[in-house]
Amino acid sequence: MLPSPLLLWLSIAGLVVAALPVFVHPNLWIAVAVMWGVLLFAIALDVLQLLRAKPQLSAEVPKSVGVGTDVGVPVTLSLSKAGPFPTLPITLRPDTSEPLRAGADISVRTGVQPRRARLVLSAPLRGIGTLASIWARLEGPFRLVRKIERFPVLSKVAVVPDVERVRELALAHFGAQPLSGVHLQRRRGDGGEFDRLEKYEPGMDLRKVDWKASARYQKLRVRRFRLEQNQRVILCVDTGRLMGDPIEDLSRLDHGVHAALLLAQVALRAGDQVGLQAYGEKPHDFVKPRGGIRQISTLRRSLADLHVSDDETNHVLGTHALLTRLKRRSLIVVFTEFVDPTSAELMVEHLGHLARKHLVVFVALDDPKIESRIDVRPEQPEDLAAVTVASGMRQDRGRVLRRLRRMGVDVIQAPPGPAALQLLDRYVRIKRRGLIG
Repeated sequence: MLPSPLLLWLSIAGLVVAALPVFVHPNLWIAVAVMWGVLLFAIALDVLQLLRAKPQLSAEVPKSVGVGTDVGVPVTLSLSKAGPFPTLPITLRPDTSEPLRAGADISVRTGVQPRRARLVLSAPLRGIGTLASIWARLEGPFRLVRKIERFPVLSKVAVVPDVERVRELALAHFGAQPLSGVHLQRRRGDGGEFDRLEKYEPGMDLRKVDWKASARYQKLRVRRFRLEQNQRVILCVDTGRLMGDPIEDLSRLDHGVHAALLLAQVALRAGDQVGLQAYGEKPHDFVKPRGGIRQISTLRRSLADLHVSDDETNHVLGTHALLTRLKRRSLIVVFTEFVDPTSAELMVEHLGHLARKHLVVFVALDDPKIESRIDVRPEQPEDLAAVTVASGMRQDRGRVLRRLRRMGVDVIQAPPGPAALQLLDRYVRIKRRGLIG
């Protein structure tokens, strides 16, 4: 049992009032005695009620949660016995470990009948967090006395890539059927792989007429094509120090993971093989390219295990590992970050080597906060300094990206959400033109 702050303030006020008979009128001691009697009676009721009522609590903890989202933990509360007062106020506080973070305390009233409440936890980083316990502070009916109890939970929560965020990006791009866009392209006859011959109809492209087949059938026949399948798409994810920079409350690595997961879903539905190569100071995770919808579960688990390291990225070892493992021409999507042209020299050089044998798409995520500084008219010296720094960073970044384009690397430069959608557009365009195989 603990006194509440309200009881402490009332006690201080009572001591002040107890001194009034000495300075004002001696007969005021009767009012002081009555006041203290009422206060002691209320304290006794609070204590008796808390001794009688024992709180009971159970929580439904989810097994996983998407990174960067808030998760609600349903909690069921009740009291073992009822007293003169049917309900009592109770405050709940979760005890968590990183990467889970506890939200605000919740206060409800509970009684013998079970009461539902909802604790809110945030997950700003990926990893395995733990909801160790829930602290409950039960107060008496007059809120003068309280008792605190701890309810062990010990539930592990996996903070994984946010599938809902990936789904929203897909819906924004493809509409009501998020993963059907590539298959629609196939039905229109685009692509570079021969599918079938069709009867010529007025308005068809004469360049697609198969003259030998037309002579054999004595009627015009048109070649129809479809998107190639079983091509290889490699998701190359950098886990170095720079990928930990935050953009819109998530790290660059998390944004890259979401874009990679979205591309993997679309590519696997299109019949391609998708693999993963992660590297930081050295290559550390590799998922062999495979097809089939089950591959998405393997990729999701591998992407969920990626974490930002404190070391600088070694692009030499990362690109060398890819060149060694990939014997067949593939589409390689690189998610990485650089600071200035000097530190990016090795990255540009070895990505150029990679682009000689493979089709490389480089995804550069822009930070909207930095970009917005350039368009604001400076009014203070601090604003002028911010504009100067942001403009210099944009110019350095532009020089590096132009060098990559000259080397044959396809560059995507945009904020995280638009970059993921542009990546899907680029993938479909590459498939239609038959540039991978």
